[in-house]
Amino acid sequence: MNLNTRNLQRLSQKAMAPFLALSVVGYFVYHSIQGDRGVLAWVQLQERLVKAQGELKDITQIRQELEEKVTALRPESINRDLLDQQVRLQLGYTRPDEVVILRLNKPKDI
Repeated sequence: MNLNTRNLQRLSQKAMAPFLALSVVGYFVYHSIQGDRGVLAWVQLQERLVKAQGELKDITQIRQELEEKVTALRPESINRDLLDQQVRLQLGYTRPDEVVILRLNKPKDI
């Protein structure tokens, strides 16, 4: 029995270093995949980046359209059709010979 306990102690002492090394390597591998700066976090950031770039493209297009409208309304280069449209929308003006049809919002079915 004494011989078995010595062999077991030697075996456990020899196995301790590889076990610790594997534990440290496992720790770093786990955190390189799951951690805050790991592979999965990088993939999520890439998805957010693609979504943000799409939103930026949409907003840039809207801004460009608004800038074109503003340029068309400047006194140096006024677009009479756009001015007429904005006056009608904002101030509610109509010509005397026009017919105005008011649309009421339909209530939603409950």
